Amino acid sequence: MSPSSGVNGYYVDSFGDAKKKKGPAPRQQEELCLVCGDRASGYHYNALTCEGCKGFFRRSITKNAVYQCKYGNNCDIDMYMRRKCQECRLKKCLSVGMRPECVVPEYQCAIKRESKKAQKDKDRPNSTTRDAGPLTPGSAGGGRESGSGSDEEKKPIIVAMTGVKPLSASQEDLINKLVYYQQEFESPSEEDMKKTTPFPLGDSEEDNQRRFQHITEITILTVQLIVEFSKRVPGFDTLLREDQITLLKACSSEVMMLRGARKYDVKTDSIVFANNQPYTRDNYRSASVGDSADALFRFCRKMCQLRVDNAEYALLTAIVIFSERPCLVDPHKVERIQEYYIETLRMYSENHRPPGKNYFARLLSTLTELRTLGNMNAEMCFSLKVQNKKLPPFLAEIWDIQQ
Repeated sequence: MSPSSGVNGYYVDSFGDAKKKKGPAPRQQEELCLVCGDRASGYHYNALTCEGCKGFFRRSITKNAVYQCKYGNNCDIDMYMRRKCQECRLKKCLSVGMRPECVVPEYQCAIKRESKKAQKDKDRPNSTTRDAGPLTPGSAGGGRESGSGSDEEKKPIIVAMTGVKPLSASQEDLINKLVYYQQEFESPSEEDMKKTTPFPLGDSEEDNQRRFQHITEITILTVQLIVEFSKRVPGFDTLLREDQITLLKACSSEVMMLRGARKYDVKTDSIVFANNQPYTRDNYRSASVGDSADALFRFCRKMCQLRVDNAEYALLTAIVIFSERPCLVDPHKVERIQEYYIETLRMYSENHRPPGKNYFARLLSTLTELRTLGNMNAEMCFSLKVQNKKLPPFLAEIWDIQQ
């Protein structure tokens, strides 16, 4: 059921190759990064920095990242602490003069590159036939052979005519796998649902407690499905076990919100779960978990207005799973995998959405809202602790809530 090792190998190789860029020219006199003290490679975004801090700043700005310092908000950033505290590292970047307005969003860079490439191919005589091999996306990364008389031969023509690069065979295969697993691990079994506490409608304290128990039991089933889905996402099994655990703990609440959006019914303003029971804001409030309900339902409505399809939901879920998190042992590998999924979402969006609406940027902007919802979920869990409402051990462990 899991993707073949060849698929995973392809992604890892792809991510690795994507990073093998030409390094900066050697300097006569060694200059140090103003942020962390590492060897500087030049002026990036208006300040002398190393490649690491350049990339960190670019990612932070393009993803609208929100970090939290665990050490008192006054860390002395050096080559060691830069990995430990992202909030203070970002503050240091800004204090030495790095300017957010200098960061060009990656999707804009990609659009510009594709436009130039399409124009160049258009101006070249017979380019659509002679250069079919190099123009076929994914041909170097395990895609179908370009001279087989299939749709691959038509892709260079499409690029030249529309300026939009088609998805490679590997990317299409990746999306198909994600959508399949998303459907496979979407809903709990009927047997599991029968074991959950019924949702009472009364107003007594006992009914209130039973509603809370029902919601937590549904949440456990949902998180278990998220874990099973994540294990099968191509690239996940190539990570260190410690990083797999870190990502699962950090992403589960955000992925749960995405799943809620997929189940949202705009007509009834409710989220419909596996038992076909609609859960409204009032249902959440009556179960004592309504603190973040308004924000969650606003997010669901926004996703509905964007008309996000199953493939986009699956890709967004993968991007959330491979997001940068504190305490990762190999954050660069996680980042490379995420970048591939982001690029696949960009290309999918360009191929399936009308031009000129900035759909890709709007889809990515939802990730910032998801991070906020995840933080709100953590705060709600803490408030439940104050109210002496204990979370089940499974949720307490995966969300790192000390009972």
